[in-house]
Amino acid sequence: MRRSSSIIGVLLAGQAGLAGLAPPSAVAAIPPSTATLVTGDRVTVRTTPDGRDTFEVQPAAGKGMARALVHLRLGGRAYEVPGTALPYLGRGLDLSLFDVKAVLAGAKAPADTRTFGAALAKQFKEDNARGHFGGQGLFAGGASFALSGTPKRQAVQPRSVMRTVSVDATDIGGKPAGTGMAFLYNTDDGNLLDLDETLNYFSGGTAKFSVPDGNYSALGVFWTADADGNPTELRFSAQPEFAVKADTTVRVDAKRASSKVTWVTPRPALLDDNGFLFRRAAKTGPAQVIDFDAGPGVPISVSPTAVPVRTGALQTYPYSRLVSPPGPGTPYEYVVQKAAIGTIPQQWYVITAKDVATVNAAYFSEYATMGLRQRSGIFSFEDGGGRPAHAIELPRKQTEYVSAAPDLIWFGALSKYVVPGPDPRWAGAQYEAFHLYQGGSTVTEDWNRFPLHAAGRVALLPLTEGRAPEQPAATRAGDLLRLAVTPFSDNQAGHTGFGFVAEPRDTLTGHYTLTQDGAKLAEGGATAGSTAVSLAQEVAPGPSTLGLTIDASRTGPMYALSTASHTEWTWKSQHVDGSTLPTALYCSARGQERSCAVEPMLTLGYSVGGLRLDGSAPRGPQSLDLTVGHLQLSTASPVTAATVQYSTDGTTWQDATMSPRGDGVFHADFTAATDVSLRVTATDAAGATIAETITAAYHVYPY
Repeated sequence: MRRSSSIIGVLLAGQAGLAGLAPPSAVAAIPPSTATLVTGDRVTVRTTPDGRDTFEVQPAAGKGMARALVHLRLGGRAYEVPGTALPYLGRGLDLSLFDVKAVLAGAKAPADTRTFGAALAKQFKEDNARGHFGGQGLFAGGASFALSGTPKRQAVQPRSVMRTVSVDATDIGGKPAGTGMAFLYNTDDGNLLDLDETLNYFSGGTAKFSVPDGNYSALGVFWTADADGNPTELRFSAQPEFAVKADTTVRVDAKRASSKVTWVTPRPALLDDNGFLFRRAAKTGPAQVIDFDAGPGVPISVSPTAVPVRTGALQTYPYSRLVSPPGPGTPYEYVVQKAAIGTIPQQWYVITAKDVATVNAAYFSEYATMGLRQRSGIFSFEDGGGRPAHAIELPRKQTEYVSAAPDLIWFGALSKYVVPGPDPRWAGAQYEAFHLYQGGSTVTEDWNRFPLHAAGRVALLPLTEGRAPEQPAATRAGDLLRLAVTPFSDNQAGHTGFGFVAEPRDTLTGHYTLTQDGAKLAEGGATAGSTAVSLAQEVAPGPSTLGLTIDASRTGPMYALSTASHTEWTWKSQHVDGSTLPTALYCSARGQERSCAVEPMLTLGYSVGGLRLDGSAPRGPQSLDLTVGHLQLSTASPVTAATVQYSTDGTTWQDATMSPRGDGVFHADFTAATDVSLRVTATDAAGATIAETITAAYHVYPY
């Protein structure tokens, strides 16, 4: 699943036809990194300022065991393993093939990533039918596959007496296990075991390990699949704690996993996606994580325990998505996960109103498409996290009931559509910042609501929360100005767009100019594949007026609205000393630097009255609420004025009738019979200004 090495977001790097000047050396826009595994699965990694990674996995397969994904965190390394690869680890497939960071570092797959995944799925289906994995087909004659360009692991030289630990098991059918995986972990020191002694496959009912004396945890993972290779059941059988002082045998029979993950929800709901995470932490060293996303509708059972572990820590949780039955009315879904500490509880969960937040969600798109929605929750004990996305029809309105807990934070993204072809990637919508939900609360979330425009990131967590800090759009440390602004963002707090990430059919252009007292300091084009216009620039120390202009345009077969924006900011700025941001914000992506202050740039938010999910409003009288504010945690001066102009031909502009509503909100009224472009301005009492033009901001339908 995409999870625990550290994960946060779904930022995906793409390709674009990008015009404009080459960026100067001051530009530091570094897109997230995407690795393609040997099986064709794409893993995008984004590293947070505190060093955690967040993953988004795009499975190459849409169903079957190849779609079931296992995230392993072993020896401090993160691995993303398709279910079809799991039974071949150690008997034909080297675990290194699925080492995400190794692939990102340039290690090469030994096979064509476009075909190997399909060949492996075929082999899995054949071997599943005969009840034995390995030795035939792809793996005939002892054939094996490993990444090239990675250093070979050196066998650990034992410094103490080694003991044989036999992990014995019967499988789901009650026979000596010949399928399934065994995992072993030293709970005194997570660094103690060589990688080869942390996992093994069952053969004849046993998986053997050679380890020194100490305290250990063992886990058996078992599955069944139908004749088409689709997973039909998953079981976790654990012995979370036992001592090794001599040769030892422990049992992890599949039948011990007798507690089925079951959610009892207030409204009828059908199980869609289903997964389970097992995390064992030692007194020292990296934790072991086995995180199995079984996929749509696959039942999962685990072995309950009653006695809390005494060495290290044990955390587990199921995570599931349940959807409303077919029928009339607004669709709904439950996105739920429940953590347990110390023991593995019975997996019967009754969800009440206080356990979830009710999210009234709207997903806007000018075209009817099949998009992707990622929603990922991670607990405070996790090193990172992430979940694969699920398909979602757009445009769409639905109710979402999402688990809420004080230590559970959520992040995600929406892809407007998936780029067709052999190299699928996300395109054209929004990311969201980490945030909490309050149990029993009701909130509204609008995704990709038009008009789209330039915006910066904000922190939605409490400002004292440092697990997932955000970089403001503009900060100053001494005389170093840092900027990070994302075009094509929507109007939901915490959302930012895909910026200059695009696909081969699109054409993107981007340009920025930075001035000080009217003199040009920096100029350049946006970086293809980057989500933001990012800039680090020294400015003169004295009090001055800084100006930033950003132009962005995006054309392609999936874009008809908010296709271009031109935004100009000016604000007063001076040398900054002695300012420190709270832990929820940071100055620079390079480390956790917080010695800076947020610049007092103005922000805009748009709300078009009567806007439909396809980005259209009825012809005739139009209404627009314009919210003018400042960057989060900047020194905010009162907003003094705002204007709105509109155009139905892109050339002729007319003034809207304006009514101030207080707190920076202005209401605009005008009449239009066809698509509307917008031009707005605003000022504050300190002299900051913003002027923005949005081409084809939204559609007006003629009936």
